[in-house]
Amino acid sequence: MAENRLFREDILRLLQELDFLGEDCWLTSGAALALYGVKESTRDIDLICTTALADKLEKKGVPFRRDGLDGTRIFAVSGQIEVLENWHTDEVVELCGVRAASLPSIRRQKEALGREKDISDIRLIDGFLERDRAHD
Repeated sequence: MAENRLFREDILRLLQELDFLGEDCWLTSGAALALYGVKESTRDIDLICTTALADKLEKKGVPFRRDGLDGTRIFAVSGQIEVLENWHTDEVVELCGVRAASLPSIRRQKEALGREKDISDIRLIDGFLERDRAHD
């Protein structure tokens, strides 16, 4: 069975349906890479939020689990959207009308995680940045 993939239009549509996007919440990981054009699609949408927004989401009753390493909350907004509390981001930029972690920030996040899929994404980011520099 083929997995459901989210393409640029799907990601933007799903983000527009959220009522909490703004200063306290930004896009990261595979969905951001799809908006940057580094990847064609992704399986899900990961967002990062501040503790203040995490408190509001918890108060609204959005289900969450605690990360085993540091106890931060990870909210399951839907089957395709997760919101991670205070996941380290060095720089947030405007991308397709939404706030998103910069490519170097996403690369550092993926380096820290070091999973096979993250290493694959790092290669894609590096190739994308190299092609971008070649066009300058």
